Amino acid sequence: MALLTTTLDKLQSGMKVMGSVCLAGMALVTCLDVGSDSIFNTPVFGAEEIVSFLAVMALAFALPSAHVERSHIGVELFMRMLPRKLRIAVRLTTDLVALALFSLITWRMWEYGTTMSESGEVSMNLELPEHLIIYFLAIGFCVFVLMILKDILTFIYREEE
Repeated sequence: MALLTTTLDKLQSGMKVMGSVCLAGMALVTCLDVGSDSIFNTPVFGAEEIVSFLAVMALAFALPSAHVERSHIGVELFMRMLPRKLRIAVRLTTDLVALALFSLITWRMWEYGTTMSESGEVSMNLELPEHLIIYFLAIGFCVFVLMILKDILTFIYREEE
C-alpha cells in the first residue's frame, strides 16, 4: 500500500507540472498568434489546434491533482450536519460510484482512441494524429481512477484501525 501511495503521489506531482507546462504553452501560442497577426498581419498556422490539444492535455494532467487537493465541488456544510456513520457511508458510496463511472470512462476513452488510430483520423490543419490526444486523456483518467482507488483503500484501512 505504501508503494502504491508514494508512486501515485509522485506521478500526480509530475502530472501537475506537465499540466502547468500545457497551460503555459497555451498562453504562449495564443500570444504568438495574436502578436504575429497584429505585427505581421499573418496568424500562426494551426494555433487553434495546438491550443485545443494543449487544453485537453492540461485537463488530463490536472484530474489527479484536483482530486488530491479536493478542489472539486462539494457540499461540506450539508455533510457536516450528518451523523458520522452516515458521512462515512455517503463518502464510501460516492467514491465507489466515482470509481465505477471513471473506470468505464477510461475504458471507453481508450477504445475510442484505438478506433481513431485505426481510422487514421488527423487534425484538419496540421494533420496531427488525434488518437494520441485521446490516449493522453485516457491515461489521465486512468491515473484519476487509481487515485480514487487509493483513497478508498486508505479510507477502509483507517476505518478498520
